[in-house]
Amino acid sequence: MRAAPSPVVIRFQAAAATMPKHARLRHAVIEAIEAGELPAGTKLAGERELSEALGLSLGTTQKALGRLMDEGFLVRRQGHGTFVGSVRQPIAGSWHFRFAAVDGGPELPVFATIIERRLELQDGPWSAALGPDPKGYVMVRRRLDIGGKFNCASQLYLPASRFGRLVRMAEKRLADTNLKAVLASEFSAPTLHSEGLAQLGRLSHEDAMLIGIAPGTWGLQVHITCRSFGRTPISFQRMSVPPTSYALKLDFNPPLPETPPA
Repeated sequence: MRAAPSPVVIRFQAAAATMPKHARLRHAVIEAIEAGELPAGTKLAGERELSEALGLSLGTTQKALGRLMDEGFLVRRQGHGTFVGSVRQPIAGSWHFRFAAVDGGPELPVFATIIERRLELQDGPWSAALGPDPKGYVMVRRRLDIGGKFNCASQLYLPASRFGRLVRMAEKRLADTNLKAVLASEFSAPTLHSEGLAQLGRLSHEDAMLIGIAPGTWGLQVHITCRSFGRTPISFQRMSVPPTSYALKLDFNPPLPETPPA
């Protein structure tokens, strides 16, 4: 049995032929979303499949979908496809995963997936930065999706004596969340300052597999120590960034609060 045409195809074919093709596709997707024909979280057909169905060049389809992603109607998940937006909310107020095009423009949205949480009893750079803790250290391992363009890896360590409850908190409380906000609200430990060291090196096999690049690839490795009241260190983060054409902002200051609409 032949599948029914998608609402995007139907609306594209019904649009005025005088419109540029990329604009026709963009309007077709927006109209299908606003009509409820493509609910939030719906996965779109792949770019090549959609191009073939509409008789468009791949470049035209990519132009239309790229603009829709910039406008927030669509979200690309690396390795998974393109989805109707609002299925996930980006992290608000990220300090460190702040990427933008080299020639300017808005910062790319950041989405975080919790991969692992456990108690780390061994010493390492985290213990040197945080000091000894008789209960060990909470380790939170995450994959950061940077606007659907590439992934980063993060291992965050915190003193278990103070932050051990993080291991038991519901995952949905931590996914796509600025963990600094969790530390402030749940543990009365606001992040007031951070400093970091960055160097180029071959990313670990574990990080390479996590972010979908070849093992042994060179990347940027950043070690960040965050401090709270009295400059007490509360977290140590190891951040791994793959080769990318996007620029990383290095001021490491909290972003300015958004101005409320007038």
